[in-house]
Amino acid sequence: MNASNESETRKKSPVIQWLTDKKLHIIVWIIFIFYESIIVGLINGKFGNLPPYILYYTLNIITFYVHAHVVLAFGFENPKQSFWKLPIALILEIACYLVMAVLLDYIIIYHTHYTGSRKITLDLQYFSSPLYRCVYFMCFSTGYYFLLNYIKERKKTEELEKQRLNNLIQIARSENAFLKAQIQPHLLFNTLDFIYQNARESSPVAAEAIHSLSEMMRYSVDSNKDREFILLDEEINQVENLINLHQLRKDHSIQLRFGYDDEIRNIKIIPMVLITLVENIFKHGELFKASDPAEVNIRIEDNHLIIETSNLVNKVKDHSGLSSGIENIKKRLNYTYGKNAAFSYITDENNYFKVRLTIRLD
Repeated sequence: MNASNESETRKKSPVIQWLTDKKLHIIVWIIFIFYESIIVGLINGKFGNLPPYILYYTLNIITFYVHAHVVLAFGFENPKQSFWKLPIALILEIACYLVMAVLLDYIIIYHTHYTGSRKITLDLQYFSSPLYRCVYFMCFSTGYYFLLNYIKERKKTEELEKQRLNNLIQIARSENAFLKAQIQPHLLFNTLDFIYQNARESSPVAAEAIHSLSEMMRYSVDSNKDREFILLDEEINQVENLINLHQLRKDHSIQLRFGYDDEIRNIKIIPMVLITLVENIFKHGELFKASDPAEVNIRIEDNHLIIETSNLVNKVKDHSGLSSGIENIKKRLNYTYGKNAAFSYITDENNYFKVRLTIRLD
């Protein structure tokens, strides 16, 4: 158990994790340093001491990564400013490298067992060697930088392609769901039509109710097909179907007056506004008092479409859904018409719920 815990701790160690993540870099640097040291040693006929190798290759490795992740990243951060940022960054990088090379030479010559002939002279010949090494590793680092960017862009392209394919799959699923949704109402309407045709002779009242219900459901389905505007004629027909359906249910005892001018039938309006207002009357109104009938009036005044409803509120019925339906209409009107529409509703002192909608006609 202890050995297992130690193994898990070792695996979770940040140092071990870092070495695992960077193992390819470490292997490449080991191969490169070994190869270069052997070649230089064979050419010169002798091999140097270990400290100079450690110090100089540490500087070169740092230069490699600083050039790729700091200098070039800074220089190409804003393409419009690269023409002046990149040269300044490169000059500063080379200057820092040369200063560090001189410092390392000083440490090696005066603080190690150095037996070579190299001296710090601060002339062109002296700086030619570190300058060459600096440019040499900067070139390798530049290739590394563009390789990283290429891999990054390729991954990004692959992610975008995956996202595009996922979107296509979602679209295909949505289209399939839409087709299914189309088929289901189609079957329902055919069934209702079949029942209507068979009930016409044996039960005319039931047949009329089925016909009104079918027309209303068909209108509700059609109004959800991304139509922004419809003719008021369509909405009025469905309101009449709704009234007829309720009258059949209540043996024509409902007291409701629906008045409009024929000229308004060709006016366009957003769907499900008028019918929602009338549904609220049936849902929350007291509709059986002949002395207090509900009213729905539609007219045109001064180039404005005006829709007014009025009904006595039934105190017994649940009114929890009243405000939600009205607020929904209000939001839709505001979104579509903005300041060109005015919508208000109140419950007066006589317990009448009154709605007034005004839309300016262009």
